[in-house]
Amino acid sequence: MLQLVVLPYCKRQLKPLLKKYRDLKDSVIAALDTFDPEQHTHLGHGVYKIRVTTQGLRRGKSGAFRIILLLVEYDRLLVPITVYFKGDRQTLTKQELNDHLQHILFELDQQNSNYLS
Repeated sequence: MLQLVVLPYCKRQLKPLLKKYRDLKDSVIAALDTFDPEQHTHLGHGVYKIRVTTQGLRRGKSGAFRIILLLVEYDRLLVPITVYFKGDRQTLTKQELNDHLQHILFELDQQNSNYLS
């Protein structure tokens, strides 16, 4: 069983989307709870992209939301990196993805060091 860890960096990115799309939270939780690495796009180095739709959108998954997440298999952690609406932007560049990942890894490291001290 994977443990879901939502860090402040991702929460800040999710907040404006939750205001605009009220049922997004339930859809994100459901998608993360049922995450299976074999059914989603692997971007490399434990990073996956999943497609999520909500009740309010009538577009299907292809025009809905994308969640980029990190799977830390050793610790059995599932860590969302970023969430974006496909209608606002087509994709993330490698540089943007690396920037988001650096923020998440820093916060994850900080959180782990707080547990140890």
